[in-house]
Formats: sequence, structure tokens, C-alpha cells
Amino acid sequence: MVEILTSAEIGDRRFDDSAVSIGVFDGVHIGHQKVIESLQNAKAESGASISVLMTFDRHPLSVTHPEMQPRLLTTLKEKLSILSEFDVDVILVEEFTSDLAAIDYRDFIEERLVRRLGMKHLVIGYDFHLGRGREGNQQNIAVEGKKAGYGFSVVSPVVVRGRAVSSTRIRKNIEDRKLHAAARLLTRPYFFDADVVHGEGVGRELKFPTANATVSHPEKLLPPTGVYAVNVETPVGISGGMMNVGAAPTIRHDGVERIEVHLFDFDGDLYGKRIRICCLDYLREEKEFDGREELRAQLERDRDCVRSILEKKY
Repeated sequence: MVEILTSAEIGDRRFDDSAVSIGVFDGVHIGHQKVIESLQNAKAESGASISVLMTFDRHPLSVTHPEMQPRLLTTLKEKLSILSEFDVDVILVEEFTSDLAAIDYRDFIEERLVRRLGMKHLVIGYDFHLGRGREGNQQNIAVEGKKAGYGFSVVSPVVVRGRAVSSTRIRKNIEDRKLHAAARLLTRPYFFDADVVHGEGVGRELKFPTANATVSHPEKLLPPTGVYAVNVETPVGISGGMMNVGAAPTIRHDGVERIEVHLFDFDGDLYGKRIRICCLDYLREEKEFDGREELRAQLERDRDCVRSILEKKY
């Protein structure tokens, strides 16, 4: 079982003979998965006793260049839920602060990796940089490895359709509603965790009751407005359904965007519960209809379409 520790929880604890990998791992896409596989191999080949995957509690750009911070493919909780499924011994979550950003890469390696983790092999992705001003590039880290006596591996990019897989590329796919392309690079449908809150009951009046979902993390990337086919993981199981992201202009006029999910064949109480919404396919744009009857007719067509999608692919 994977042990998850924060930098505060680790305290004075020291490890011996570890293989280590460091990264943001936003989305845990196939490029990241290749790094994790390389970490597993490095542990075996180096004779290390444990593998340690180090990541951060927030995106580093949120501290170093807030104006450049991207929307997150995975919040910290979401990322840890994915990483914990891999064959690593310890996931170490470092608090990324301005002090950490200012540390010289040589001091970081010596103090946090070699002394604290007993690192004997380091695995990084091809585009990883470490320390103040991103000075810890591949060449400099390799030089420190020769001095400190640890092994060092750089994992080459995963290339799909002529381009390296990256979190930036996946974000663009989601923003463009290209969910299949994103899922191919993630190896899973794009998802977000949400809390179910009370709505106004309008969906029930239309005979399409919805779970009104809210996402608390301000930097989480959500799909653009529109209607989507989804699978929803609930405390009692998985249900297919359809989701509307938008202002629902036919029935509301406040312009506030909401996330509303209609679950198929579900009869339960989700208020106050956390659900995971897996975005499978994009159906159509949100539009204003000429009254509720026209809207209901469209929702029936949407439901048939989504059921067909679920039967064929999921």
C-alpha cells in the first residue's frame, strides 16, 4: 500500500537507499506514467529499498509567476487518488512556497534528496528543472550526481501524432471540447470531483431531475459550456448521465453558470455528497429554447443520444 506523506509529516524521518522521482504530475498523463514506470525500474536496477515519488501541493507557477498559472487538470486530492494506484512505496507532497522556490538546486538535492531520502537514483522527465531560476537542468543535475554518488535518469517524451504529450496540450484539448483526444493522452476520461448542493428543483419539474454540482477549487479546469455525456461515480456506484455546463437560459435569466447532471436510472439522495464526474463526450452547445416544452423535447433527444454513446463505448 502506498504511503502518502506531506513535508510537514515527514519531520526528522530519514530514508535509506531510495529511488526518487520529482514532478508536478498535473493530470498524471501517459508521459508522467512513463516517468513512474522508469522509477519502478530504477528501484529494481539500483537495488534501492523504496521508491519515492515527490510532487507539490500546488502548481509551482502559482508561487513563482501567478499571472502564468494554468488551470489544473487535477487538484491535489484528485492527483493523489490517481498516483496512489501506481506501484510506488511513498508519495511525498512538498509544500511549494517562495522559500522553496528560492533554494539553490544543489542545496535541494543535498538536503532534501540525499540526506533526507537517502537517494541513490533520481528519475526526472525530459523537461524538468529544479531550484531557483530553474537552474537545475539535466546537465547540472548530472554533475551533482557524479559528486554525490547517485544515479540519474532522464525520461524521454511520449510522442503522439508527432507531438510530445504534455499537460498544456491536454488542457487545450479540453478547452476545445476534444474529450476523446484528452482521454487518449490521460488514459482515462477527464474528470472533476464536485460536491452536490441543493438546486431550485427546475429539472425535476421537467422530469429531468439533476444533481447540482459545485467545484470548490478555484483553479480546476472545467469543460466549457455545453451538454456532455458523462459517467458519475457516486458513493453507491457508477451511473451514466448527461451534464449541462452553463446558465440554462431557457429557465433562468441570471446569467450564472452552473453544473447540472441528470443521472440515468438513479434514485437516491446525493445532497452533501462528493461525486466524480467523468466527461465522456461532447453533445452540443447550450442554447435558449422557445419555452420549456421545446427544452424538454431536446433533453429527451439528448438522453437517447447519451444512452447510445454509453451502450457503444462504455
